Amino acid sequence: MRRLWFAFALVASALFGVVGPVSAHGIGGRTDLPLPAWQLAWAAGFAVASSFVALGAFWASPRLADAAAGRALVSVRTTGVRVLFAVTRLVGLSVFAVVLIAAWAGNVNSAVNISGDAFLIWFWVGLQMASFLIGDVWRLFNPYETIADGAAWIRARSRGESLAPVDNDGTTLWPAVAAIFVYLWYELAYHSTESPRSIGVFLTVYSIAMLSGAVRNGRGFVRTADGFAVLFSKLAAMAPLFVENGRLRARSPLTGLSRLSRTPGTVPFVLVVLGSTTFDGFTRSSFWLDVAGGQAGWERTVTSTVGLLVIIGLVGMIYLVAMSMMSSLTGEDASELSEIFGPTLVPIAAAYAVAHYFSLLVLDGQRMIIQISDPLGRVGICSAPRTTPSISR
Repeated sequence: MRRLWFAFALVASALFGVVGPVSAHGIGGRTDLPLPAWQLAWAAGFAVASSFVALGAFWASPRLADAAAGRALVSVRTTGVRVLFAVTRLVGLSVFAVVLIAAWAGNVNSAVNISGDAFLIWFWVGLQMASFLIGDVWRLFNPYETIADGAAWIRARSRGESLAPVDNDGTTLWPAVAAIFVYLWYELAYHSTESPRSIGVFLTVYSIAMLSGAVRNGRGFVRTADGFAVLFSKLAAMAPLFVENGRLRARSPLTGLSRLSRTPGTVPFVLVVLGSTTFDGFTRSSFWLDVAGGQAGWERTVTSTVGLLVIIGLVGMIYLVAMSMMSSLTGEDASELSEIFGPTLVPIAAAYAVAHYFSLLVLDGQRMIIQISDPLGRVGICSAPRTTPSISR
């Protein structure tokens, strides 16, 4: 194991040493940092390499697996908890209905229609942060699971059968990879992301795909094909609260990463998320502004789509090259190494989300407090201008 970590350190330092200019977060952006790009790259490489050398030297045996079991708090099978769970599911279904109605029938101005801020900010950004800070909150509200469970219960009752438990054995996350990519394309590449009507189209098509899949493959399909549910559950592995064997349990933060399952498609899923966030940062660069700054409409969508695919491909290639280099140094199988180090990508995805979207949540997220009083934007209560740029530009 020490040899493996030492190899990872060498690979990390090598990769960081050859990247040249890097994207980093600092006051005013990378170009305003008081260091040349090559010094920043080597400093980052040294920090990563020294971290893994230290881990290899002082953390030679697994320590997180036992801590991940946590401490039991309360049972979730009591009547009170079940009633609370039913209430949260009803709330989730109601909010989903309001957002969908607002998207289709509300004001076309995204500044006063609740659908944009509710979906692109509070749902996408807020639930990512709630997931790794608290736990898998989305499971409490997921309207797709509610509808799928309800349909399965009605079908079982009509046949005089008992409701079968959800079976996720032998599943794959590749449908979730496709689902999350479609959303990320919509958010980062499509030219009319914040349009309420386009949000309505996206939510409708996405919902039909999820629910038809649940009808065909069983209600467990939603848990492994819904890109949002999969992402939130992966981030929740970092959280202190989780449910296991009918009990709510508490554990030390981050320890749950040691228990992440190696379901096929997990690593590509996280790499797609990381690549998309990297692309989002890349669109702020002067190079991208020179390429696509003057474009609009479908021309911009095509250019952004190509850019998104290229950046995701580069991120995936860097990871695979790193695993290949480690394989040559350790003799371990590269695909096995890819699965072993897959959970280490999840905290990076969480950090990217905070670095890119925290200010959006705190600033533009406040608008929804006003929009709640007029979700369709028909009364004219919410008329304040936006305080920050849109999520995708």
